Amino acid sequence: MLKKYLLLVVAFSAWSSMAQQRKYVNEFLNLGVGARGMGMAGAQVATVDDVTSAFWNPAGLRYVKNDFQIGLMHSEYFSSIAKYDYLGAALPMKNKKGVLAVSLIRFAIDDIPYTLNLIQPDGTVDYSKIKAISALIMPA
Repeated sequence: MLKKYLLLVVAFSAWSSMAQQRKYVNEFLNLGVGARGMGMAGAQVATVDDVTSAFWNPAGLRYVKNDFQIGLMHSEYFSSIAKYDYLGAALPMKNKKGVLAVSLIRFAIDDIPYTLNLIQPDGTVDYSKIKAISALIMPA
């Protein structure tokens, strides 16, 4: 009887483990920003003290003591098909008790041929109907 229960528990645990699939929603947010953070493979979360801390760890913004910091980054993925852009700005307040920071991330694929209207209702092909569109992926 114990063997039957053990077999049932093992079968159920194997079945339930297959139900847990990894989701890749907003996976581009795991790429990171900044040369230092990318070079350290994201291991700078606890030591970040510049404009990129708005991405890595917002608590690091308290170490921004300069007048104004701006960070820009551009990289391309998948044989230059996908473009990854980052813009960050940090401005310490005059009373030195806070920092105003803004970060923008754009991960997009540009100039995708839109061919929905390529074939006309009479069956002819009209190449002048091809338009270029972009697929923009923004964080939720």
